[in-house]
Amino acid sequence: MDIRSRALRYLNDRMCSAHQMKDYLRRKGYEDKEIDPVIEELKEYHYIDDLKYASAFMEAGFEKGRGIGRIKRELRAKGVDPETIAFAEEALENIPDEKEVAMKLGRSLVENIDIESLDRKEKEALKGKIARRLASRGFSTDTIYSVIGRLF
Repeated sequence: MDIRSRALRYLNDRMCSAHQMKDYLRRKGYEDKEIDPVIEELKEYHYIDDLKYASAFMEAGFEKGRGIGRIKRELRAKGVDPETIAFAEEALENIPDEKEVAMKLGRSLVENIDIESLDRKEKEALKGKIARRLASRGFSTDTIYSVIGRLF
C-alpha cells in the first residue's frame, strides 16, 4: 500500500492532527521525506486541519466533563501547537462554565451522602476524594476549592 492510501485509510477511522499522522506513518516505516509532502497535500484538501481537530476535541472533552486544563494538555500531547489550541478555544461559542461543570461532577459524588452526619475525618476524606477526581479531570485548583467550599 502506498503512503497516500495508508494516510487516507487512517483518516477514514478518525480525525487526527498533523503530528499524529506523521507519527503513524513513521511507525509504518515511512521516512520524513515521503511523509511531509503527503501531509501538506492532506492539509491543502483540509483532510488534516489542526484547528478543526482541536475544536472538535475540545467539544468532546467538555461533553465528557473534562476541564479546559486537561483538554489543553491532551491536545499538546497530540502535537497541536499552543497557538492553534488558543484559536480553537476562542472559536468555540459554547464553552461551558468550568466551575459549573466541576460543581455538577462534585454534586454527583455526594448526592447519596448525608454530609451533615459525617464526622470531621470522614468529611476531610470525602473532600480529598472530590479534589482528586476533579484534578484528574483537569480542573484548576481555584475551581476545585470553589466546588469544595460550596459543597461543604
